[in-house]
Amino acid sequence: MRIGEIANRAKVSARILRYYESQGLILSQRLANGYRDYPLQTVEIVRQIKDLIECGFSTRQIGTFLQSSGSENFDPKQGAADLAPHIEKLHELDGLIDVLTERRRRLSERIALFDSRAAASVK
Repeated sequence: MRIGEIANRAKVSARILRYYESQGLILSQRLANGYRDYPLQTVEIVRQIKDLIECGFSTRQIGTFLQSSGSENFDPKQGAADLAPHIEKLHELDGLIDVLTERRRRLSERIALFDSRAAASVK
């Protein structure tokens, strides 16, 4: 698949695809005319990369994860070690959710208090 088709299907720019390729996250072959040709599974890999970036992982961390998860000689011990950053990130997100939930609760209380005062002053 050509770069434009991959970009459209994965909903990223061609520039992002070239960046991912420069980081070793995806691979292409060059056609005789110099165009990049990507395998079909690149679309799914790019979607995974986008998802991991949105979760806060660096391209270096993503590269390590993609290498180990795609290996034919998958080592369960190494796989567990590679999952450790994902688990750590999950705990970080849980902590942020807790903080934001508490902030939301306090803000809701203030809004309710303001609403009740405003309603009382109208009467």
